[in-house]
Amino acid sequence: MMKRTMARRIYFYFAVVIALTSVTIGVTGYWRSSKELDNQYQALLAQIVDNAVHQTDLYLKGYERATLSILTSPLVKDALLAKPDKSKVSEFVIAENMMKQQLFQTVLINNPEITMVYLTGYNGFRAMDFNEQVTPFNYKAFEQYIDQLKEDTRDDGGLTIQDSGFLDGHLTLARKVSDRQTSRVFKGVMGFEMRINELKTLWKGIRLGETGYFFIVGDRGKIIYHPDSKRIGKQLAGRQFEAVKSNANRVFELPDEPDRIFFSRHSDYSGWNLVASMSLSEQREPVAALRQTTMYVGLGTLLIALYLAYRFGQSIVRPVRRLEHGMRQTEIGQWTKVPLTGSHDEMDRLISSYNTMVERLEALVDRVYETELRNQEHQLRRQLAEFQSLQLQINPHFLYNTLEIIICYAVIQKSSEIKEIVRSLSYMLRYSIRTDLEEITVANELKHMMHFIAIMKFRIGREFEIDVRIPPELLLKSMVRLTLQPLVENIFKHAFPDGIEGHHTIVIDAWCDAEDFYLAVEDNGAGISAHRLNALRESLRCSADRSPDGSIGLGNVHNRIQMVFGERYGLRVDSKEGRGTRITMQMPAAATKKVMPG
Repeated sequence: MMKRTMARRIYFYFAVVIALTSVTIGVTGYWRSSKELDNQYQALLAQIVDNAVHQTDLYLKGYERATLSILTSPLVKDALLAKPDKSKVSEFVIAENMMKQQLFQTVLINNPEITMVYLTGYNGFRAMDFNEQVTPFNYKAFEQYIDQLKEDTRDDGGLTIQDSGFLDGHLTLARKVSDRQTSRVFKGVMGFEMRINELKTLWKGIRLGETGYFFIVGDRGKIIYHPDSKRIGKQLAGRQFEAVKSNANRVFELPDEPDRIFFSRHSDYSGWNLVASMSLSEQREPVAALRQTTMYVGLGTLLIALYLAYRFGQSIVRPVRRLEHGMRQTEIGQWTKVPLTGSHDEMDRLISSYNTMVERLEALVDRVYETELRNQEHQLRRQLAEFQSLQLQINPHFLYNTLEIIICYAVIQKSSEIKEIVRSLSYMLRYSIRTDLEEITVANELKHMMHFIAIMKFRIGREFEIDVRIPPELLLKSMVRLTLQPLVENIFKHAFPDGIEGHHTIVIDAWCDAEDFYLAVEDNGAGISAHRLNALRESLRCSADRSPDGSIGLGNVHNRIQMVFGERYGLRVDSKEGRGTRITMQMPAAATKKVMPG
């Protein structure tokens, strides 16, 4: 029987996938082309708005030049500099008539879109003229408008364009004036009232398709121009105005205007926002039918590809799932063999190899398990023996010397000193020989250390007080038993080689951080040379059983702390020759084992 190989099926399916991919790339390329067309429409919107901004700014700058023709006239200078005098009211009237005839009429004739031109001086002079009859004219409201205009016009003398004029349906083009062009001391305000409808001639040539349109919004949200005349002069909705301002120079959508795109450009000269809009459906209509056909073809191709992919996947997934199930059973200790698929291909050979591996692993794990149990039992026995051995390494030399002192005092005299020595010694022996507990409170360890000091004062022949600075809240912290007293004893042996003097001190302190508890013993004795200090640190790092000076104290304490709490903890030694030594015990802040009660 000829073997059927999975490779043949893979080659077949991959050939189909490649063919489908080629078709999909073609469709995607066409879709990308339609997106590029959309981008071109967006660029067209930007170009139209840019042209409108340019033409509008040029148009308005023409009126700025018209104001300059008035401001340069000597009549304006004389009128603004004249001092108010009731006896000379006729002079203001004469100046007003001359200004109308020689200046205002020329401007109104050359610019028929201007309805009203006016000049108001701070000295009380006022002149105005009209291109058409305005009735009734509210002089009181005009005075109030001029007062507000003094505040709103630019302080640099430039032209100010307001989207709301004094007259309905008009814009105000105003500027502050002085008696000479270079002066910034302003003497009055002049302005034009220009019909908004006259600006339509600038924008009526803009074409944005059947439903596209163009409109202008002032700096305060008022619609200055709109193809719908009913909306001119109205306020643009708040959310829409915010969208126009925040999306300048890019395509965006307006709230409550679905299926349309907008492009906005801000004019720095006028302060207006010029916006063009186009319908999305109209924009995409030329390619809609072709795109729809492409979608149908792509959908059909996708269905075929999914079917073939499903068949291909099933041919691989079924045996893989069997293998996965067998592996999960193996993970929980149930050595399960996977049945063959019967296809006689690579997958069957893989399953057969897996079953062989399971058989060998089962036998190997059984042997490893038995070996591990034996090793764990040996390790526990070894650690227990090592811990007990370290506990029995307490230096007996101190006990021998103490007994000799007791004998001497007993022979020479009967005194309370003998009683104190014997009592302290008995407490220490009772505390030392306990082997049922590994951890103890700081308070109990301090008590044991103080019994040691009580005996030491007889050995050194003088009182010696230890400065204990441990905060009360840390006295119930846990530490390894018989670790503090060996450190203090080590100080008496090595820190004061020339004897105990009055200035000698031993300080015991403790503190905690977020994870660890520290207890430090510090003296002001002879210190340790740099060479010996490095050797001592190296011995502690390697967990040596004996310190470089031959004593067993530091190595014993360091090893016992690590055996109880782990290798992360132990002793740290800091010293400077001639300035003393500081030994710090690092232990976990939270106790994990039983502690002897106080």
